[in-house]
Amino acid sequence: METVDVSNWQSQLKKGLLDMVILNLLGHGRCHGYDIARTLKSIDGLSIHEGNIYPILARLEADGLLGSTRQASAEGPPRKYYERTELGRQTVEEMNRHWDQMNASVQRIRKEIIR
Repeated sequence: METVDVSNWQSQLKKGLLDMVILNLLGHGRCHGYDIARTLKSIDGLSIHEGNIYPILARLEADGLLGSTRQASAEGPPRKYYERTELGRQTVEEMNRHWDQMNASVQRIRKEIIR
């Protein structure tokens, strides 16, 4: 039986969801990039290389969805900690509503024929 490689689709789906995932993760409190990457690595399907997280965080910060502060670290140089802004909180609420609606629709399609 022939199979189709869906790895590109999987990669694009994950890439599209990472903003929402990171904003939701930071709803639990401020975090530095390494901890965010480590947390995502522990979740099936969301693993990301540490170096790839920083451009996403920088973009979210430039968009006004995250704020950051530097804090001294006992393990080396100061660390940059990220937290959601009020705009980030509002944005992720809208993202979550849209995701929940899309997910429910996909689940409905998978379970029944819609006419």
